[in-house]
Amino acid sequence: MSFTDAYKEWRNRARRFNIESIVSGAIDVLGERSPDPVEELGRAPWLTMLMVKWACQDRFPGRAHLPSISLEQLDDLRQRLWKFPERLDRSDRNEMPLGLFMRQLTRPQLGFQRGFSKSFVREAALLAEQREDYPLRRLFKKRSGIDVLEFIDLGLGTFGKILDGNRVLGDAYLSSLHGAYTPAVTASFQRSLSRTFPELLEFCRSLPDARCKVASEYFEFPILTRYPFFRSGNAMICWHPMVFYRGLENFVHSVLSEEGQEYMQRFGRLFERHVVTEARKVPAEFVDEVGLRSFIAADTKVPDGLLSFPGCNVFIEAKAGLYHESVMTVGNSGIFAHKTRAIRTAVGQAWATSVSLRNVRRAPPRVLEAETDYLLIVTNKELGASRGTGLVSMYPDGTLDYPNSDAERFLPYKHIYVLTIDDFERLTNAAMSGQIELPVFLESCVRDDEQPETAKLLFEQHLNTREVHLRFSQTVEQAVESSLERLGRALSG
Repeated sequence: MSFTDAYKEWRNRARRFNIESIVSGAIDVLGERSPDPVEELGRAPWLTMLMVKWACQDRFPGRAHLPSISLEQLDDLRQRLWKFPERLDRSDRNEMPLGLFMRQLTRPQLGFQRGFSKSFVREAALLAEQREDYPLRRLFKKRSGIDVLEFIDLGLGTFGKILDGNRVLGDAYLSSLHGAYTPAVTASFQRSLSRTFPELLEFCRSLPDARCKVASEYFEFPILTRYPFFRSGNAMICWHPMVFYRGLENFVHSVLSEEGQEYMQRFGRLFERHVVTEARKVPAEFVDEVGLRSFIAADTKVPDGLLSFPGCNVFIEAKAGLYHESVMTVGNSGIFAHKTRAIRTAVGQAWATSVSLRNVRRAPPRVLEAETDYLLIVTNKELGASRGTGLVSMYPDGTLDYPNSDAERFLPYKHIYVLTIDDFERLTNAAMSGQIELPVFLESCVRDDEQPETAKLLFEQHLNTREVHLRFSQTVEQAVESSLERLGRALSG
C-alpha cells in the first residue's frame, strides 16, 4: 500500500482513543528501558515518540471523550507502526540511491547510540564570548528567558540528574538553585525544555509536516528533542535520556533558528572564525582566506583556509546551516541536492582555488608543488554525507561534475570529506598533540573508503577506528569548567 494509505489506516485506529491517554501510555512505555543498550535500541523508542507526534497532530474532533487506551492496545499501535516498511509499496526504492536509503535506515538509530557529550555547550559558549548586547545573545535571552551562561549551567546540572537515573525532576531540584539563579530564570529554563499536554498539542500541530505526511518522516529522529520533557503538575518527565541529550545539543540552534537566515548569517561568521581557530592548531603552514585570494585569479571565491603540508594541501571550509531534520531522511536525490547546495558550493570553491593556485603560480613553492589536495567541509550538524564519492552517488547525474581535468587531478571526489565540528575539533586536537599526522590520517581514510568492506558511513567512524582521543576545543572545555565552578558555588550556597 502507499504510505498515505498506511498512515491513514494507522491514524483511524488511533482515533478510537483519547490523545492524552496515548501520550501517557507512551511515557510509561519509554520509562521501561532495558539496561542492555542493544536490547533498548531494538525496542525502537523513536517509533513510540513518532506515535505521540502523529496522535497529537490529528485534529479529529471529540477525542477527549473517547476511552483511554490500554497497554495492550497501545502495544498494538506500536506494532502496526513497526510493520510499516514491510507493508509499503516501495517501488521507488529502486530509484533511490543506496546512500540515501542507508541514511534513512540509520538516522534514528545513530542518535540513540551516541552518548552524551560536553560539546552541547559549544554554540552557547561561542555566543557567551561576545558582548552581552551582541544581537544573537540578546535574541536568545529574549526567546528563552535565560542567558546562554545560565543555559549551560542549568543544562549541565539537569544532565547530572538524568545521568544518575532521575527521569522525573520535581520543582525541588530547580528550587535548590534559587540562591544563584532566580525563580524566573529556573522557570524559563523549565518552560524552554518542556511542554504540558495542551502545549504539546499546539507544538506538534504547528510543525510544517502536521497536515502533509511523507514516507521519509518515518525515519526522522524524534521531534521531541525540541522539548525533551513532558511537564505534568510540578514535575518534568524526561521522554528518553538520548532525546534529552540530543535536545541539549540542538537547543540554542532550535531557539535561534526561528529567525531563519538572519540568524544563520550572524552565526555563520562566528562558526567560521571558530573553525579557522581550530585549524590553526594543526602543525602546518596555515593560509587564511585573505592570503588565498592574493595567490589566485581575481573574483575566484576561496575556502576559509588552507593547511600546507609537504606533498599535499588541505582546504578547510566552514558551512553552518539550518539543516532541518528532513535533510537527514530525504529519499529523493534532487531534493537532497537542493537542501545541501551549500556543500556543493564549498566543493566548487575548493576546485576553483585548487586549479587557480597552479595556474597563477603566486603561492609559496610548497603549496604549488603539492601533488594532491584534500577538502574538509565542517558543518554545525551531522549530515550523514561523509565522503565526496558518497555525496556524488546520492546526487542526480551531472549535479557535481568536475569543472575540468585539473580539478579532478588535484582534488578528486575521494579526497573530499564532510565532517561535524565535533569531529573536526577531535581531529585538530589529535594533530596538535602528535597522535596523528593529518595527511597520513586522511590518506588512510581514503584507502579504507575505497574498499566496501572497510568503507565508513561517517567520518566519526574513521576517528573511532584509529582510536583518536575524544577532545574538544578550548572554547568548549573552558565553558564546561567555568560552569561547573558556578554550579558548585550555587549548590554549596
